[in-house]
Amino acid sequence: MLNRLIEAALVVVLAAAAVGQLPRLVQTVRVAQLQLLKDSQSSKWGRPMLIPVHK
Repeated sequence: MLNRLIEAALVVVLAAAAVGQLPRLVQTVRVAQLQLLKDSQSSKWGRPMLIPVHK
């Protein structure tokens, strides 16, 4: 499965480079990374399940 993902990413990058849109693709990926980081730090993920502590 990982190989398919890598192949798909390579196709997208090569296509973007072929039509001169590589800088735009890189910017889009950076924005998506920042949004994912922001979402992971917010309360959208809920609360973690904690193991009960026996006293």
